[in-house]
Amino acid sequence: MSGKRNGKKSSVKKKSLFDHINQITAIQNPNYWEEISVEDKKSFSNYMVNRFLSMKPEWIELVNELQKYNLKPKELYKLYTNVLPKGKRWLKYTKGRNNMDYPEWLINIMRNNDESNRKEAIEAIDMLMLTEGGMMELGETARKWGIEERKIKAAGLQVVGSVNSGNL
Repeated sequence: MSGKRNGKKSSVKKKSLFDHINQITAIQNPNYWEEISVEDKKSFSNYMVNRFLSMKPEWIELVNELQKYNLKPKELYKLYTNVLPKGKRWLKYTKGRNNMDYPEWLINIMRNNDESNRKEAIEAIDMLMLTEGGMMELGETARKWGIEERKIKAAGLQVVGSVNSGNL
């Protein structure tokens, strides 16, 4: 038997914020941090993890207290898995903005990059657009997929101080 199933190439999907949240709340694997790739570790954002976990009213005070400390992502993961009760949680995300319009090319890039559907791609863009680092990440992803600088700039992804902005 070959390494292919049903003629499809199998690939390991990059971990998203939602995978990290699921690990913190539902799975709580003590060896998770050691088992994930360097790329997956880079996708762990303390700010976004805190933001999502604070959507559960019972956890707001805990998250508020913990975000005051400058913890490394590994430390934050271990702390949350030791403090939060284990179990599946539905964390309703409250958006700060309503119905942002993104160019179709950006939505399609995120769909292809994350191997996701349209709704998930738009949610990912919404999340990344909340921070300067996220916008830089979107810009880098667009460059990786061959999008012209003028389109990246028009979409608001040309963040001052980014590596490719020429401000070094």
